[in-house]
Amino acid sequence: MNLFRKFLFFLSLIFLIYPSGNTQGTGEWFREGIHFDLPKKFSLKVSSGQRFLNTGIGMYKYLFEIEGGYKINKHFDVALIYRAAWHLEANEGYYYRNKLMAELKADQSFGRFKLVDRLRYQRRTKTYISDAFDLVPLQHLRNKFKVEYDIRKSKFTPDAFCEMFFPLYAFKYRTVDEIRLGADLGYKLSKKHAVKGGIMIQNGVIGLPLEAIWFRFGYTFTWKI
Repeated sequence: MNLFRKFLFFLSLIFLIYPSGNTQGTGEWFREGIHFDLPKKFSLKVSSGQRFLNTGIGMYKYLFEIEGGYKINKHFDVALIYRAAWHLEANEGYYYRNKLMAELKADQSFGRFKLVDRLRYQRRTKTYISDAFDLVPLQHLRNKFKVEYDIRKSKFTPDAFCEMFFPLYAFKYRTVDEIRLGADLGYKLSKKHAVKGGIMIQNGVIGLPLEAIWFRFGYTFTWKI
């Protein structure tokens, strides 16, 4: 229990030490997905998502994603991901953006704590063209570090994470394009059904407020084949 209290204290620090005076917006992220657990260490995930801004805009993004994964061993996983996201643009129309992603994930447990590091390369193209920069694919290297905690004899799983987006495109003007800090709480309803909710602070997103707070909700159905 002492370790769990320390973990909760760590989660609280994320939001207490982060400057909130300049926060310009809040929003909600919803995500629904099916996880197919395939034979021979393969997996397939299909999901959709909706993102809302509480600034009078409403839903500004709807996305569809498909991911193929492979478990190399107990600690390492790789995956290829395609995402199509319909984004509300400046002319108040929805145009889709394509993302191709490849990732390597590693994890290691220390007692009840589990450390997870995800390295992801992503390449994004736009279909809404307003200037010459929109024609250039945006490429990023994303690194997400997460700490999970296993509560003994409980279906709850808390975690805290930090993710940074490092630009790889030619006209970059800063070292880090985006920083995400957050905490989630997952709950396993049954062997096949799980839900998760959390909060995230997002800083430095191009085209969105420099500082925003997001409330996240998700549901996953796992089907072992």
